[in-house]
Amino acid sequence: MKKILVIGSPGAGKSTFSRRLQKKINLPIIYLDQLFWRSDKTTVSKEEFLSQVKLKMQADG
Repeated sequence: MKKILVIGSPGAGKSTFSRRLQKKINLPIIYLDQLFWRSDKTTVSKEEFLSQVKLKMQADG
């Protein structure tokens, strides 16, 4: 097992679950919100987002 995707509604506990799971199986966590949102609350383009996801997925295992 190399990758796990955790999806759910906002506030459902995805981050909490992911952090607990990460401690047990020692896989990196990639937060898609961090790749999608800029610090000024605007979003990146679809192309930039997909490019960043691809880079992270390749780099993190």
